[in-house]
Amino acid sequence: MRFTVENSESGRLGCLRDFERSPYTSLETPTSALLAQAGSVVHLTADVLARVFKTPHLLWLPLTSCYQLEAGTKAQGDGIAKFSGLPQHITCATFQNISDNLPTGHFELDKVPLWTKNGKKMITAERYMELMEIFKPDIILAIADGRIALDEGPKRIFKSVERTQKMLDICVEKYKESKALHSSGLVGVIVGAGDLRRLEKSIKYTLKHKENLIGISLNGIGDCSDQILTTPVKRLEDIFRTVAALVPPEMLKILEGCWYPNVIVTAIEHGWDVFDGSLPLKMTNMGYALRLNCDINKPILSVYALDMKLKRYNNTFTPLLKGCECLTCKKHSRAYIHHLLVTKEMLASVLLNIHNLHNFDQLFIKAREHIALKTFHLFKQHIIQQCLMIEPLETSTTNQPVQSQQQQKKFCAKSLNNNTEGS
Repeated sequence: MRFTVENSESGRLGCLRDFERSPYTSLETPTSALLAQAGSVVHLTADVLARVFKTPHLLWLPLTSCYQLEAGTKAQGDGIAKFSGLPQHITCATFQNISDNLPTGHFELDKVPLWTKNGKKMITAERYMELMEIFKPDIILAIADGRIALDEGPKRIFKSVERTQKMLDICVEKYKESKALHSSGLVGVIVGAGDLRRLEKSIKYTLKHKENLIGISLNGIGDCSDQILTTPVKRLEDIFRTVAALVPPEMLKILEGCWYPNVIVTAIEHGWDVFDGSLPLKMTNMGYALRLNCDINKPILSVYALDMKLKRYNNTFTPLLKGCECLTCKKHSRAYIHHLLVTKEMLASVLLNIHNLHNFDQLFIKAREHIALKTFHLFKQHIIQQCLMIEPLETSTTNQPVQSQQQQKKFCAKSLNNNTEGS
């Protein structure tokens, strides 16, 4: 497989192509992956997924939820894509989903903890690459000590960088020796974002293996979704600039984590290509519906995320988003989805995820269009305006809106009672 950059003005357009397992498949970037658990897109069966997305997409496969598939995938022998019943999609395997809330610590000299549904597993780089030979993903993110917050102390950041470098050496060596992985692309993981000097060291060390890597992925920004979502955009921009200045432009850049849309468009402007798709699932699991207005010619009249558990929707017989072409909006109303959430029906998560994935995908489709038209700066401001004006708020115990900017950025919102919504 290979990655090519086709346009690099105000963001960049690229393409992932020439996959040996699927030679006629190409993925345009910037794009978002579909977050999977145990090999399946969360809340959606393979048949439903085929109706939501007609073309192949990138599947994001954290080892935390795929570890138990080792025996079955090994017995079949054709890799995790076919074992999961999604052979038409491109697979990207990573050690863990950095947006998950997991215990901290538990590190050893050459091992990092993998928190599976069966408990903690201590994984070495050799063991990780052994699993990759069984799963045969199209893209492999190297194992790393990447669950670390930006405000960690210098000692923890130092150990994170050192441990990640040692494990990368092993991953590259095993990758070069493996016949099973000759058709997969290896991505190096950089850490140490809490200290720009350590980050530069991590990048430069990773680039020593440039000839064996198709790109880099950024870790070390947070160790759970709440921390990631409260990170100031200005600080993230400094990190993005540092990476852009040091990483060769022909390399793929992947940003992991559950990010608000304003951070995503900022990252795209700085040349990031792939995002892990955590946000739509986070919204779905909390009962929210995305309503991103991606048309710069339309005024911003309503909140970009609706809490469908609120009573105000029990008699609202309109779609989640007027004009949306997803299966949910074509057939179901807000009142019906509200009813499903209140009665705790599983169908609520299915319908919400269909819509959220579709709306989130539209963000990247429109971003690519505006990069091609050289109007991405207008699109970026359009998205940022929505996030600044109507970001989900946390409600205080006195039922008064929380006014602090830090609290506004928390994603653990309970309601939007204090906001107004347009038609």
